[in-house]
Amino acid sequence: MTKVRIGIIGCGGMARHHGHMFTKYAPEAEIVALAEPNETNLARFIKEVFANDPEAEPATFGDYRAMLEQVELDGVLIVSPHNQHYQQAIDVLDAGAHVLVEKPMVIRTEDALGLIKHAEQRGKVVSVAFPGPFTTEFQYVRQAREQGLLGEISLLSGHCCQQWIQNVGGSWRTDPVQSGGGNLYDSGAHMFNAMLYLSGLAVTEVYTMVNNKDQQVDIEAAVSLRFSNGALGTATVSGDATFFEQGIYLQGTKGTVKTSIYGGSLEHYDGGQRVKYPRVPEVSLLQQNFVDVIRGRADTPSPALLGLRQARLMDAIYESARTNKPVAVIPD
Repeated sequence: MTKVRIGIIGCGGMARHHGHMFTKYAPEAEIVALAEPNETNLARFIKEVFANDPEAEPATFGDYRAMLEQVELDGVLIVSPHNQHYQQAIDVLDAGAHVLVEKPMVIRTEDALGLIKHAEQRGKVVSVAFPGPFTTEFQYVRQAREQGLLGEISLLSGHCCQQWIQNVGGSWRTDPVQSGGGNLYDSGAHMFNAMLYLSGLAVTEVYTMVNNKDQQVDIEAAVSLRFSNGALGTATVSGDATFFEQGIYLQGTKGTVKTSIYGGSLEHYDGGQRVKYPRVPEVSLLQQNFVDVIRGRADTPSPALLGLRQARLMDAIYESARTNKPVAVIPD
């Protein structure tokens, strides 16, 4: 069987993670091209990802546009600064390939709308690399909610606290032009996506308070949320914590669940009794799912619609922080 030809834009740490996952767990995929302006990152990617296959020789480019022009690709993974995602995804679609893009998909609602329309016109799929929807835990919670086991969701909370500024200070992630925002838009994106995905609800209104702690972007934030069914929620983010701690809590009229913002942990309470052995569904890894999507034998559980909902929510969150007022979220 012909391999699925994968190109990668951006070859930093997260790209290396994806590269390892493609080479180890997606046997039908072949990474055939890399685009990265930083030669050190490029060399490290090749050395580490192809350590067990030293004869592998992907084509390398300093400019992703040259890669798209010169290499025939089936799918492209985008792992670049946030503000570059939109144009790079548009160019990938124009080159006839499917898109797997790191979160956030884009940093403006209008870009999300434009990207979705462009993908539909090109007949290609845009999948957002949020890890949660590709986990057994997220699919279990989703099924439990859809089957009515949780009842009506009435309260949600999420938190994500880590040593973010110590790790990324001085990088593009703390430049508001390139990142679109601070820790709310970086690690916080996983938390907000989890709240939306697991609850199946839309946010209708937010009120945000932030602390930049002498940085150009938000480091700490507290967000109050109102959801479409009247449920209330809170979300707290810290990029200056002393240790890493995160999670999601969903309270329903019949049951409660707790999980990680990334998946990987799960507690389900049926009424007051904990479900000891939850039967989780089988799922495909994010990278294998992308191959399946390209082959036409699966859909992505993390479509561009999630990226649009995230963009609308984040636009409202930052507007609220700027104005110090509650802000309505644009509905679908």
